Amino acid sequence: MAERETPGAGTPLDELGRTVAALRRAARADPGRYLPRLGYTLLRFGSLLATEPGRMAESVDVLGEAAEVYRRLSGEHLPGLGIALQRQALGLGALGRHQEGLGAAREAVEVWRGLVAEGVEGSRAELAGALLVLGGRLAETGRHHEALDRVHEAVETRRLLVDRADGTGRTELASALQELGVKLGEMGRQEEALVPLRASVAAYRETAGAAGGRSVGDLGGHAVAAFATGRTLLGLGRTGEARPYFAEAAALHTEITTREPAATAFLDHLFALHGHRLTYEGGIAAWTRTPDGPTSPDRPEDGTSGGPNAPDRPDATPPTRTGTTIRAGASAGDETEAWTGAATWTGTASGDETAARTGAAARTGAATWAGAATWTETAARTGASAGDETAARTETSARTVPTASAEDGPTASGPAEPAAPGRGGPTSPGPAASAASDQGDPTPPGPAGSALFERIDRLNAQGLALADSGRPGLAVEPLTEALALGRAAAVGTGAVGAVSLARTLHHLAFARAWSGRRTEALEAVDEAVHLCRRHLVDAPETVRPLLADATDSLGSRLAVLGRHRDAIAPATESAALFRQLARADPAAYRDELARVLNNLSIRLCDADRHAEALAATEESLEIQRSLHREDPAAHLPGLVHALANLALRLARLDRHDEVAAPTAEAVRHLRHLDRIHPNNDVAALAESLAWLGGYLRRHGHRDTARDTERAAGELRRRAPKPGR
Repeated sequence: MAERETPGAGTPLDELGRTVAALRRAARADPGRYLPRLGYTLLRFGSLLATEPGRMAESVDVLGEAAEVYRRLSGEHLPGLGIALQRQALGLGALGRHQEGLGAAREAVEVWRGLVAEGVEGSRAELAGALLVLGGRLAETGRHHEALDRVHEAVETRRLLVDRADGTGRTELASALQELGVKLGEMGRQEEALVPLRASVAAYRETAGAAGGRSVGDLGGHAVAAFATGRTLLGLGRTGEARPYFAEAAALHTEITTREPAATAFLDHLFALHGHRLTYEGGIAAWTRTPDGPTSPDRPEDGTSGGPNAPDRPDATPPTRTGTTIRAGASAGDETEAWTGAATWTGTASGDETAARTGAAARTGAATWAGAATWTETAARTGASAGDETAARTETSARTVPTASAEDGPTASGPAEPAAPGRGGPTSPGPAASAASDQGDPTPPGPAGSALFERIDRLNAQGLALADSGRPGLAVEPLTEALALGRAAAVGTGAVGAVSLARTLHHLAFARAWSGRRTEALEAVDEAVHLCRRHLVDAPETVRPLLADATDSLGSRLAVLGRHRDAIAPATESAALFRQLARADPAAYRDELARVLNNLSIRLCDADRHAEALAATEESLEIQRSLHREDPAAHLPGLVHALANLALRLARLDRHDEVAAPTAEAVRHLRHLDRIHPNNDVAALAESLAWLGGYLRRHGHRDTARDTERAAGELRRRAPKPGR
């Protein structure tokens, strides 16, 4: 392995910069002699720049230059390339340049895979760290399920590296297990998340008796894992089980305070982000709000009393710190963290590199500790980035892709979708929009609990009514006003205000999309998904339906911008969430599950995953048939769309003789469809049927082809004028 030295150790930044400049000149004159040293020095310089406020962009450029040097050297210098790429990926993620970060992270993983295959010492540990970084970059672009796969691989890799005799590698495994638990929690899989979170805490406990004691970094990682586990249990309503974990986190906080008092700022910030605080008695207490407005301590989660002299809630602004331990901790949800001050690289062979955060650069995500009083970078969490868009294609439906054509083959036929989240159209709240009232969402405190929230609700209803009537451009104005009020109302109101804000963002995304403002629509729904993730643990019954709807919308927004592969992860997640909801309340959510499965099939088809698309379509059709039997009039449009999509999927797989039956059935049902709702994607259905007519004619089904083409022509005549 290449020599590694903690960047910047004993070398002032300006002196290192001068050394880099001199080596650049020398390498131009004698590359064979000076390139290796230039690459190593660039790596050190770029890593040190990352610790300086406001210099992350410079760091990324320097690390990119280091990577180019190592590419020229290759061979024995490939470990340097892997490290440079990995650190560059971290910096790009911090700057919000998610697609570039993803590319660097992928290349880093491939470098380490190659070195593992060659049997290079230490490369397997580095691969595990690179996989965690790649998971973070994948999550930033909405590819949550791909991210989960990479985190799983990192966990298994680190599990293999634990020395059963002396326990070496156990801390790194604990860190990866925590990341796995956090990722599962972000995806709404709280019960599953508990398994790796508890395993992480157990692994940290096993290191407590290590010779020489544990570092402050290890203690912090243990505290964060315990708190994340407690938070997850609390979100599942298992308060009694949560208390010991909170007590454990509080005890670790105390131990850290005795060794390095300044190092507890990140834990205090983490507790505050989740509405908790450290009590004078040394416990962790949850905060609640009284109707009078100010915050007051609720029952402590570890069973201790908050007491009359409990401190006020910490300020919501993240603390500014400098030094060697910079990290706002992990959570079992999706939290925004503003990073300031300095951070250091671990400089170890473990591959757990610290991401330096400067200024007020916000990131989302969960984090775990690495040893030696530094933090390891884990996953940055956003549903998708609006900054990486390919050519947009015409959007004909709120949640479906454009029409199919005879030239490019069958694409999709959209379901009979409402103009906004929920069943029954925008004028009714639907399951996601009404979840707060249905689940007994607490009344927000002060003015935000009455007049302000009522005003926001009225503006939402006004905007949705305008969108439903085919005037989405006019709908944007009241929804934009609702958004401004919602941001004000969300300050200090916890999950209640956040859910209201997320709902408004979701509605605004639809209005913007139907008005042709697709990039702005993506930004709005992306923020809605982020807010839902942050508060899923706080109010799961309220947030889960909205998150399910918002992730479906996120997939659609990405798809209409041509980002078809990015769209699969949120669409898959939406289907998983609606499955959970439908199991608990079939009457309320079966039709929603059928709808998002149909959309998932479209996303998969766009990505050329046709066998998977067919499976999703068949599941959607099965539900639609059941719903149609119960209420034919209400569910006829959904059944027709599902049948047309089944025919398209079969055609994609060249199952020629099976295409005619579902097409003919769809055409028969269309004869009974008297009224076409303006938000039903009739244009896409008409084009799909027209394509199917041509396909059937080419494969010898002349009678069915004729009926199908006639039905397509009739639909075109009856279709409402486009309002999107």
